Parts: sequence; structure tokens; C-alpha cells
Amino acid sequence: MNNWFKFLYLPVFLFFLSGKAQEKINIGEKQTLFSKVLNENREIWVHLPKTYGDHTISPAKYPVIYLLDGEINFEYYAGMTDFLARTPYADIPECIVVGIKNTERTRDLTPTKSQKKSPVNPNLSLFADSGGSENFVKFLQEEVKPFINKNYRTQEYSVLAGHSFGGLFAINTLLNHPDYFNAYVANDPSLWWDNKVLISRTKAYVEKNKKFPAKKSLYVSQADNGERQKNWNSDMTEAIEEFKEIVEKNGSLNYKHRFFEGEVHGTVSYPGNYEALKFIFNGFRTDIKQLAKNPELLEEDYKKLSDRMGAEFTPSEDYLNVVIKFMKSNGFKESETYFMNLKDKYYSKK
Repeated sequence: MNNWFKFLYLPVFLFFLSGKAQEKINIGEKQTLFSKVLNENREIWVHLPKTYGDHTISPAKYPVIYLLDGEINFEYYAGMTDFLARTPYADIPECIVVGIKNTERTRDLTPTKSQKKSPVNPNLSLFADSGGSENFVKFLQEEVKPFINKNYRTQEYSVLAGHSFGGLFAINTLLNHPDYFNAYVANDPSLWWDNKVLISRTKAYVEKNKKFPAKKSLYVSQADNGERQKNWNSDMTEAIEEFKEIVEKNGSLNYKHRFFEGEVHGTVSYPGNYEALKFIFNGFRTDIKQLAKNPELLEEDYKKLSDRMGAEFTPSEDYLNVVIKFMKSNGFKESETYFMNLKDKYYSKK
């Protein structure tokens, strides 16, 4: 290579290299809205599915996951949903994730005013600002959800996910406002709160209503807490297990409890959220090889899923494109034709 060419080649190479280095990977966008309910500005973080802006397919609507403690959970959760929704191995539909950032966490997520004393200083009340969860759930229902529904393409299916006080909030919302969300996730919920007030509320709910609302899901994870041996919130485990016993005696709720050995309170939400999504959308995954033999199985599976979840789910256009490509490349002509017709049925460009 001549010296002059080397001299020219290097700057050109570095130019293209630097240009590529400036490309950014974005996982979401921040939105700020003023809450009349809470009388303050609140920040929410929104992650959109990978196909949301894909102009080669028809605009789709997506389920929405409302994620508490957004500043802690949003980054990993957004990637987790994309991973679980990847075709052709999707365990869940693509979802919009809305992370709600905290301002006054204890105020917003706790159901009652508690004067629990510090175990190291009995003269200190730990939760002086507690008990504002009714205002916060009103903020979610009357302000956040309408904002998301107005500005994004949303499906009528939503999930509320929380950890610790957020898990307490999720269960309290299920008991008091079961219709606000379709599914609830409570990772290591603080059911010890205020002398186990939610245990009493759960018993009262079952006594009054006899059963939980149909087609609702609740997932509860439980950490292997070292605090139990340290006498710090030692009633955490007992309260979760007591709640589990009450719910399992009432078989109407689509419920799962999972104990994570080796995970402490601060880490359990990661595996808990992963398993919760697979549990909530159980039945969403289809076997593409089986579809080659029995193409009608796809609509049958989605009908079963929709009936179980109380909301309509249909195969996405993106997934149908994958199925059609698979049938074509493997010589399943009849199945290819079937799925092309199915695509026209759901996503006609007329």
C-alpha cells in the first residue's frame, strides 16, 4: 500500500469509526406530568417495544406494564420484556413498560398511617409520612393511565408490578380496586406493615366476596431473607406465608407463590419479575414446528389464552411473518398459504 494511500485511508477509516461510535441505543423516554391528585410534578419512564416504530407492519396495540420504583427497575426490566417477547420463542407479547419514579416512596406506597418505632431508637418513628396509597393509586388510574392511553398505542390489558412497599401496594390495589389492572406482581411484599393490616384486609375480602375476581392474576415472590435471623422485620416471612395460605384456600385467583432460595430482599425482584411475566402470560408461546403440522393450532391457542386472561390476544403481524418465512423455507406450502390468509385476515392493508 502506497504511503499517500495509507495517509488517506486512515482518516477516512477513523471518520466512519467515529460516526458509528456516536450512534446511541435508547431504551426509553422520560415524560413529566403534573399531578393534580398529588399536587406535584411526576416523572415517568416509557419503554416501547421493538416493533412499535416498524413501518413495514401495521400499527399494533400493546399491553402495558406499570412498574413501581422505576428508577431502580426500569433499565433491566425493559430489556427483560424485549428478551421474553423475541420471536419465534416469545413467552410474552411485546409490552409497553411504564416506570414510575418515586418522590415520597413511603407516603405513596403504604396503605395506612403507621407509627412503627425504630428497633435501635424507640423514640424515633420510622414512617411519619406513611398512608398515602389511595392518593397514589388515584394518580395512576386517573392521570398516568389516561396519559399513556392517549399518547401511545395501548391494548386493554395492564400489569402492576412492585417490590417491598411496592408489593404491598400491588396487593392492596388488588383488594381495593381489582378492576384497575388485569395482573398484579408483588415481589417480597411488606405484608408485615402496620401489624399485618393487609392480612386482616385479605381475610375480610374473602369473607365478604367469597372469591377473588375471575381472570385476574397475582404473582408473589418471597426472598430467602437473612433479616429473619437478625430480628429485623422478622415477621416479613410469616406474613407472606400467612397471606399465601389464605389465597390458596380460595381457588378462584390465578395465583402463584415462589420462594427464591439464596435471594435476599434487595435482589429477589429480578428473578421474581422474570418468572412473573412468564406466569402471567402462560400459554402465549406457540410451537412453530407444531404449527407446520396443524396450522389451525395457532388461533386455537390464542383463543384459549384470551379466554383465560379476559382480554383479546391475536398473533402479531411480526410473528406471522416469521411463521410464513419458516413454512416457506421448509417447504410447507399448505401451511404457508394458511398463514398468509391468516395475516390478511388480521392485517389487511385495504
